[in-house]
Amino acid sequence: MKPNKLYTPMKQMKQMKPNTLHITNKFNQSQINTLRNYASQHIYNIIDVRYLDMEPQEKKLKINSIFKELVNKIRFITTTPELDSHNSPMSFLFQHIRPTIIKLVANCSSKNEKEFIDKGLTNNLDWCIRFYKALLSLGAKDIIIWFFFHIPYYNSYSNHASYAHASYESHASYETLEIEKQRNIYIKLLEWMEINWSIADYFTESEFVFISNETCMPYAIAYHNQNNVNILSKYCKLLRKICPWLNYYSPRLAETLFKKQYINSHANIYTKQDTNQDTLQTTKQDTLQTTLKKRICFISDSFTTDTSVLRDRISIIGKLDRNKYDVYFASFYPFDVFENQGSGSVYSVAKVFMIKMKNNYIHLGNDLSSARSVLERYKFDFIVYPDIGMKLLPTLLAYSRIAPIQITTWGHSETSGIDTIDYFISSFIFENEIAKSQSNYTEKLILFNSLGTYYISPHKLFVENNDLYKNKSKIFKTRKEIGLGLGLGIRTDGTDNTHIYVCLQTFYKLTPEFETCLARILELDPLGIILLSNTFPFCKSHLERLLSIIGLEKMQRIKWIGALEKDEFLNMVSISDVCLDPFPFGGFNTSYDAFDYNIPVITMDNCEFLHGRFTSGLYKKMGLDECIVQTAEQYAQLASSIGINEKLRHKIMRNIEMKKHLIFQEQESVNEWNNIFNILE
Repeated sequence: MKPNKLYTPMKQMKQMKPNTLHITNKFNQSQINTLRNYASQHIYNIIDVRYLDMEPQEKKLKINSIFKELVNKIRFITTTPELDSHNSPMSFLFQHIRPTIIKLVANCSSKNEKEFIDKGLTNNLDWCIRFYKALLSLGAKDIIIWFFFHIPYYNSYSNHASYAHASYESHASYETLEIEKQRNIYIKLLEWMEINWSIADYFTESEFVFISNETCMPYAIAYHNQNNVNILSKYCKLLRKICPWLNYYSPRLAETLFKKQYINSHANIYTKQDTNQDTLQTTKQDTLQTTLKKRICFISDSFTTDTSVLRDRISIIGKLDRNKYDVYFASFYPFDVFENQGSGSVYSVAKVFMIKMKNNYIHLGNDLSSARSVLERYKFDFIVYPDIGMKLLPTLLAYSRIAPIQITTWGHSETSGIDTIDYFISSFIFENEIAKSQSNYTEKLILFNSLGTYYISPHKLFVENNDLYKNKSKIFKTRKEIGLGLGLGIRTDGTDNTHIYVCLQTFYKLTPEFETCLARILELDPLGIILLSNTFPFCKSHLERLLSIIGLEKMQRIKWIGALEKDEFLNMVSISDVCLDPFPFGGFNTSYDAFDYNIPVITMDNCEFLHGRFTSGLYKKMGLDECIVQTAEQYAQLASSIGINEKLRHKIMRNIEMKKHLIFQEQESVNEWNNIFNILE
């Protein structure tokens, strides 16, 4: 992990120059300029004129070859100023290089096609179909996946300058309008492709996995704050068609199903007097099967490091009743990957967990075939996928029917859309009434009365159990030592009176409406600073939007925090005054982090989806409602009041301290997880 750094947005924006590239030994700047110059010309016309005697098919092959070569160097030839194009993950970068790809496809097309493609009508179905066919003609199936299946992480909005004076409602409407355009064309394309995709264009497993670059294409759709059942169901249906290798049904389960169907269809043959030896033997076998321990497997690739998914599930997995269940954990990582975590001075909860699970750890291999083969040998009764939609291979594996009952839960806080996942486990505490909530899931929704997680204190996990803190070689730093004692206000006793608001969330949780709320907090509290995370790359447009909304003066009070080890992250939370839960997509683990140090968390309670209801649910479990609001203005007013008013803040902190035991290490959650596997059939 990187060391703690404080960033200013101005500095970061200056670093994003249009031609900023990390030049490798393979390419120098002159070669890159030559590539860009060539890519900007009408390549189709050049080939057509230069090679008059060449057969049309040969010309096509030559154009396709040039196109593929340029696409392979797309990070070099793009001129986007939005991100460091060479080092940014493709999942973040792709939406910004789309114009470059459109231009490149146009330049490799005939004159008439070029004129049409150059229009770039990406929200028009006819244009998208023509572009799709142009990509097929160029042999660019790989680009089809990214261009038509990928959901952007950053939603760009026009008219940034208007944000500073626009209302919360205006920002929300801008956002909704842009997202609706994106979603509408996405659905139309999924439907069109499902009907028109040719068998000749199917993807092999290795092709799809390699091209996807470990990215779940619809991942960012969860942040649209809309019901995604329709889109994700259609995505599942399309993938099952274009990737036939996804469609797997366990031979063991098929045999069992056929036997049951046969017995049911011949039920009238058997009578109470039928006591022959075969029938008795079958009865004995059935009785034996019901007395054996049920086998449960949790499958995730998110446990290699100390992720939020690990923290949500680690104790539930550990505390399932071993007298009733054989519990396993599986991933696509070899066990030595886990053993190497936490090397040197870094403490790793993931490593501790895996050492305890070592005898029940299953390495799934490198592909779906090996994973299915390994899992079949265990004859699992239940498979639980804690985070479908986050990691690629486990998500693709979920398309297989390997266990009679397959379950998911809120690792990604979103329905899977996959028809081989039977149940989604959530909680009455976090959901709307079940009739409304069920419509947000393709799975059958199971609502626990408990929280559904046995959550251990982050301080216990990452600090008290860390040898560096036990032997005092490492201690929490003060505000001044971190560099946050900024002297905006000085008390009469000489101590710093700066108010710190912490919101160390991923950038795609920040919407214009929430950013306007941040600006309002800084307006109401002249001594306030807000900590934002610089762990993931903000694109230039996003930084410009922040500047437009918040203003230059107040932006100086936004402090950017780089990547931190978990204990250092907790240190940052512990010295803050108020934690800001973003909306509409809120936090879960970050709220637990704050509550562990009695820090008030301001949260909005007007979201109909699970992802926006965690923090208010935790407050309701504690019987507290002082920090729950309904509007953005209430949010800003309350946050600034708690930040400024020390007495009010300490009162709320005491209330949290008195009640937080109700949300940590909840035994009822363990009981309900233990019981659910006996109830489900």
